[in-house]
Amino acid sequence: MRCVAHILNLVVQDGIKKVDKPVEIIRWEVKCIRQSPSRIGKFTKFAKLVNPGTTKHLVRDVPTRWNSNYCMLNISQDYEKTFERYDLEEYEFRSDIEKVGLLIPSPSDWQHVRHLCHFLKPFYDVTEKILKPFCDIAERIFGTLYVTSNTCIEDIYSIRTLLDDAISDASLCDTALAMRVKFDKYFGDVEKMNFLLYFALILDSRNKVKYLVILLEDRYGNEKMEQKKKYIMDSMYELYNDYIRIHSPSTTSSTTGSSNLSSILGKRQNPDATTQKPPLINKLREKMKTNIVESIDELEKYLKESVEEDSSMFNILEWWRVNSPRFPILSLMAKDLFVIPVSTVASESVFSTSGRVLDP
Repeated sequence: MRCVAHILNLVVQDGIKKVDKPVEIIRWEVKCIRQSPSRIGKFTKFAKLVNPGTTKHLVRDVPTRWNSNYCMLNISQDYEKTFERYDLEEYEFRSDIEKVGLLIPSPSDWQHVRHLCHFLKPFYDVTEKILKPFCDIAERIFGTLYVTSNTCIEDIYSIRTLLDDAISDASLCDTALAMRVKFDKYFGDVEKMNFLLYFALILDSRNKVKYLVILLEDRYGNEKMEQKKKYIMDSMYELYNDYIRIHSPSTTSSTTGSSNLSSILGKRQNPDATTQKPPLINKLREKMKTNIVESIDELEKYLKESVEEDSSMFNILEWWRVNSPRFPILSLMAKDLFVIPVSTVASESVFSTSGRVLDP
């Protein structure tokens, strides 16, 4: 499975490149202030005068990590008046900016940054949500208890809606178009998606197929929705049938084993083919057949039941633990799907909203 956070990074990076100049100006100013204790002291002094209610610390970003770009811009735009005061009071600082071919950020630059931050906030929230299991030591140790695969499709569809809306905004059109090109490369159609994410969405008992239909209908319209839904459900049944073959009681191995055993013992005995089997054996065989039928119907039974009411107390893993006796095969499939992390942090850094760098 592709790392969703990594793909979001590529998507947003393409958009940020379209507004590179204001971002580069503010990035350079933050870098220059942060690298000198003297400048940090002066900036803090001015902040107390013109931004008395703001207490966040300026943070530097990593140009290739868009969520750190967002943190840097979001905190910096709160200090617009402080930057203006600093630029006026510190002539050497203004001179340094001009030497590298940049200008002091104008009011329109700050306005554009505020607009950009407002637009990027939902993307940042999704990234933070996806990376939450890796954001502190305790959650990294117990990360398997935090399920993300069942909500990933919803987040992806929400992002597509945000991009579509932003394209109609003149100030964000170029940015959103660049982002959607990259977005469509990975998430543009059902056939490009990893179906396991759809399966996890369906196996969330608060969603099932009903929510899938709403998402598909909103994205493709009613006519195409049926086609996409069938494509997903056929694949889900195919996977489910594999689970049945692997985990259900089966007479296949017993039959094969009995056949081999008969060929060995047949040299010493030739039982009468008309001999009746003991009644208890017949009951056992019928019971095994019944179990197979029940397991085959599990998915259909699950889908026909009403969806669960959503609440802050709902625990999807607990729900499947409690209901595993009713869905012994399907619960195994759910367990395997829900443990899939939709992102990893590998050796990269994760940035929190406060600008604190969390090293994986």
